[in-house]
Amino acid sequence: MNKGKVGAQYEFPESLIRLQAVWHQWIDYRGLEGVTRKLVEVAKLPAFNDYSTINRRVNRTEVKFKLPQSGSCCVATDGSGMKFENSGEYRARMYGKRRKYIKVVISADPIKKKMIDCEVFIEGEGDSEPEIGMKHMQDIMLQGITVKKFWGDGSFDTHDIFAFMEHNEIEPAVKVRKNAIPEEGDCLRNREIIAIKKGYKKWARERRYGLRWNGTEGIFSAVKRKFGEQTRSHKVDNATNEVKRKFWAYDEMKEYASVRA
Repeated sequence: MNKGKVGAQYEFPESLIRLQAVWHQWIDYRGLEGVTRKLVEVAKLPAFNDYSTINRRVNRTEVKFKLPQSGSCCVATDGSGMKFENSGEYRARMYGKRRKYIKVVISADPIKKKMIDCEVFIEGEGDSEPEIGMKHMQDIMLQGITVKKFWGDGSFDTHDIFAFMEHNEIEPAVKVRKNAIPEEGDCLRNREIIAIKKGYKKWARERRYGLRWNGTEGIFSAVKRKFGEQTRSHKVDNATNEVKRKFWAYDEMKEYASVRA
């Protein structure tokens, strides 16, 4: 870590900082200093890092989701909201102005219930969900991983994403809009529209559309139950990083449990 580093050398390894980043989902930075102080006594750690060091290092931690080195996967993408500084309807009533929510768009493998990537931004900013879904699929394909199937709700009914799936031979499980009309020519979106109009329930069974929840709503629900849906951070950049770390921490804990099992 200190090879080629200009300035003061790191005293604490990245493994400690990443562990503290997971603990931070329940404990604030002052509490983390106290926990680490105690570990120096009982676990014989050589030293503890203080509040400022923990705060700075955790906020600078690069969050990356572990992906398979090769092979194939399935992808489901969806978005949800998180509260910035616990903002909500009470503050809107009392003070007349609501803080904007933080928008989270995740992609995950619904078969393995494994996170693939995550984008976090302030409500009203950032790319659309279909654009983010395509970006996540492009990123993993560039790493040599084949995307076999993609799940998405009605907001993913766009010509671009259907053209992307057809070009890359990805099986679709995207629910088209009720008023969708087939256009001229033979394309993937037209075939899906015709299949749904023949019978939605049959289409849903054949596409296994219900599995979408494993890769999206299930993860959103688990993260919000375990870590809460509001941020402690007051700065926008720190708040968006904090939200992304929530999903990273959930994925790390889940993978650790599966390995240990």
